[in-house]
Amino acid sequence: MTETEWVHDNMARDEAARRLVRDVMVSRPKTLPADASVAALREQFANPKVQTALLSDGGRFAGAIAPDELPADAPDDGAARDYARTDLPTMAPDATMADALDLMDRRGDHRLIVLGDDGATLVGLLCLDKTGTSFCTLTPPPPPAA
Repeated sequence: MTETEWVHDNMARDEAARRLVRDVMVSRPKTLPADASVAALREQFANPKVQTALLSDGGRFAGAIAPDELPADAPDDGAARDYARTDLPTMAPDATMADALDLMDRRGDHRLIVLGDDGATLVGLLCLDKTGTSFCTLTPPPPPAA
């Protein structure tokens, strides 16, 4: 199944608050390879909906960067990883959304990285919309009617 077949939707914050992180997270967030260039970051940030670029090294979280964290004078051929942060808070997929929302609210974040049980494997991303009222979701399409 290709990613274009997946359904982009929203889940209200109140509904999300009663679930687990795994039920709300985007389980296939867009990533760039850990060795991506600054030019690749800028290309991803050309989409105004991209609030965080995730770097991944073989499925392992390698860093994240927001558009406003990338210096305007960063050279296109520079390493994106040089500007990415790894000291960000994360959640496990089995955590409650109440805990995730509390953390996001305390920090004023609209994105929260979800790591697997090993604390290193990138398994998802919580994406609160700009208004803070709903989460972006990406789910497989419903099966064809029989």
